[in-house]
Amino acid sequence: MNPYHYATAAVLLATLVVPTAAITIGTDRATDDVALETTSSDYATVQDGEIRLDFEKLNDRAITRADTVFTISVTADDVERLWIENDVPGLSFYQDGDPTATISKSRPLTPTPGSRTSIGVAVDTHEAVSGTETFTVVAQYEDEDETESDIRGSTVSVSSTTVEAGETVTVNATYRNDGDGWGTETARLMVDGTVVDRRTVALSSAEERTVSFERRMEWPGTYEIGIEGVGYQSVTVAGPQLEVSSATIDDATITAGETADVRATVRNPSDRRIERTLELSVDGIVVDTRTVSIPANGERTVTFQRSFDESGTYAIAVSGVDAGTVTVEERAGFDIRNRELSPMTTAALAPPATAGLLFLAIAANRRWSFVR
Repeated sequence: MNPYHYATAAVLLATLVVPTAAITIGTDRATDDVALETTSSDYATVQDGEIRLDFEKLNDRAITRADTVFTISVTADDVERLWIENDVPGLSFYQDGDPTATISKSRPLTPTPGSRTSIGVAVDTHEAVSGTETFTVVAQYEDEDETESDIRGSTVSVSSTTVEAGETVTVNATYRNDGDGWGTETARLMVDGTVVDRRTVALSSAEERTVSFERRMEWPGTYEIGIEGVGYQSVTVAGPQLEVSSATIDDATITAGETADVRATVRNPSDRRIERTLELSVDGIVVDTRTVSIPANGERTVTFQRSFDESGTYAIAVSGVDAGTVTVEERAGFDIRNRELSPMTTAALAPPATAGLLFLAIAANRRWSFVR
């Protein structure tokens, strides 16, 4: 028995409005020991042996949660740990209705025989982008040493190296596991050095699989397209010479937790209206998209809003056009010595209950908001 068994799941974020997840369990992958079942007819259905998760409404620029979407049941007595490997931006899984109890390799489930855990799903539309992704349910068995996988990609092919603007190319790569155990590898589709799509590949020892990406080529020019670390090919896109004429950041210095506005202007020199999709990338990874219709011989300006929770400096680009960097500073600590207190607050700080009343006075002057 392999120490790790995988149930792979393909997650389709078709738009920011209707993400769909399809979970498929292979016949040789612990299906007798671990079972996934739907629990919410509002969000989950079974189609062709797959669990499909459908969110018909998502709040834009917010987090939408469904606390009980499917369950993980364990029947075997030697399943030691369970977790979900998830490389999908903006998608997270948690247990028993508690959004803080996320499930990952560092925070796994520790099931007992006959246990059943409800799984909730959260979608953050600040991060969720179009594309097909995968996540993996992993079962680890007790009393077995971890074996190493050695998954390598090879043989990148592109369906066509010359296309018209608006046409789609298919990029294929073959992955093989030459190690002794199960393993996962993330295949990343690259266009001129930017990650535009990614997918997790789970393979057993000596297993081989072809991974396919579809990419709509909307902007004229010549691009290097391929799989990161595997190989690339040049693709030439012909069509009206639309261009992102400028990309700028309104405020290049913000505080952690704040939002930066990124503006991009698109020009259409042709004599017909054209629709194109702009992609916002942060540190070389696409994190948001906007579709815009540009009139003949006209231009449109699109604004992206991106929040940053961690301090640091981030490189920003829109459809390959450099917008500059955003510097995110740490939040300043609260210092009561620099705060002008009202007479009422000053009175509240008097003995004998200074500490408790100080807390109440500060809390009373704050506004709290909760988003569900």
